[in-house]
Amino acid sequence: MSVHDQPEGKKGSLKWIQRLINDEPHLLNKQISRQLSLPSEADMGWVSPIKPNFTEYRDADFLKAICHPELIEKLKTFWPKNGPQWDALGVTSNGAVIFVEAKAHIAEILTSSGAKDPGSIKMIESAFSKVREDLKINTSYSWSAPFYQYANRIAHLHFLNNMCGIQAVLVFVHFLGDEEMDGPRTKTEWQQVNRKVREYLGLTKSSILNRVVDAFIDITILRA
Repeated sequence: MSVHDQPEGKKGSLKWIQRLINDEPHLLNKQISRQLSLPSEADMGWVSPIKPNFTEYRDADFLKAICHPELIEKLKTFWPKNGPQWDALGVTSNGAVIFVEAKAHIAEILTSSGAKDPGSIKMIESAFSKVREDLKINTSYSWSAPFYQYANRIAHLHFLNNMCGIQAVLVFVHFLGDEEMDGPRTKTEWQQVNRKVREYLGLTKSSILNRVVDAFIDITILRA
């Protein structure tokens, strides 16, 4: 199943991304607009996670949600089932896709591929190899651990932008000041972590980063 209704978040990134998109989307829109020089923050329309079900999407339903069902079969040849489940999805008035990965504490960044099926593992490694080759990324480190989630989000950005010709933006939302989750208090802490992740994955000089936005949201604003 690639449509996932979520409970109302009680803590961590699930709680804050729901509040951000539903209650204060302008905070995120402004940062995206500023970093990408988009015409206007008002041009962004968020399609998930929207009240009351806070639905999140993956696989075919992710493509339907962003109005590109014609890419379903092509995605199936690129990535196996149970691909990224997006924390938030949006579409601008000119058709650009915005997909979001949200984090409230640093440990969330550490992920490994959970694929067990040999066919799925082979497909993921093939996709990663293609992305690295297309983007001329030279690294001896695996993309399947310890930063698998970051890597597969980059892979899907490449899929849409460069393999399908769909203007897309990948937004990493970093929440500040989540003491309950022992999360970073400053933008600098997140930036240092991101720098290390990108160095590990070989992305530091990659042109794909021109389509990546790092947004920083202080949760004190969302608590109100």
